[in-house]
Amino acid sequence: MNEIMHKLAANEERLKDLEKRDVVVENLQVTVLQLKNELKAQAQVNLRNEIEIVGIPENSSEHLHHTVLVAAKKMGVELEDRDLDWVSRVGPRRPPVTVTLPEDGARMPRPVVVRLLRRSKRDQFLKATKSRRNTSSADLEVAGVSQKVFFNERLTKENRVLFRDARSRAKQHGYAFCWCSQGAIFVRQREGKAAMPIPSHNDLDRLLPPSLSTDN
Repeated sequence: MNEIMHKLAANEERLKDLEKRDVVVENLQVTVLQLKNELKAQAQVNLRNEIEIVGIPENSSEHLHHTVLVAAKKMGVELEDRDLDWVSRVGPRRPPVTVTLPEDGARMPRPVVVRLLRRSKRDQFLKATKSRRNTSSADLEVAGVSQKVFFNERLTKENRVLFRDARSRAKQHGYAFCWCSQGAIFVRQREGKAAMPIPSHNDLDRLLPPSLSTDN
């Protein structure tokens, strides 16, 4: 009998040790998740002075600084070369858009990234583009097949994917608005409703669950 009681007591101690380890592991997992979220947030903060311009045809003699200054002038924003930190294409080269090789997702010209020295100037630029959504590359005096030009906040790769998925889910669920502001993603069902932040895919799945397939 004593031997059985001793074994029971020993097993209880082992269970307590395992429970303590589980708590430690759980706490470590929470800490790791917090650190990952902080790193993600910092990565986005590092892009706070940047604009991504999509749709500017690419050519060997392009002068991107000049194109950006022309774009600012078209938007009614006072911008000088000294306001720019740097301007560059990003991503791998793609085949050019031509009359016989029309535009599609694989042949869109590489985005142009503009980093300004002041965030206030970047915000002013982006705000001005909201009322001029039909800007084309021809409007910016860029040679080549004219394309529609889009001006966006620069997002990290992870946030770009999240924003893309949020737009898709918002459409599926009948939400009228999905937008990005200062690196944060929001959705709103309709005018008058509260804006809902979407900081992660977990939040997206909770607020706007993936549509269930009805196919058998």
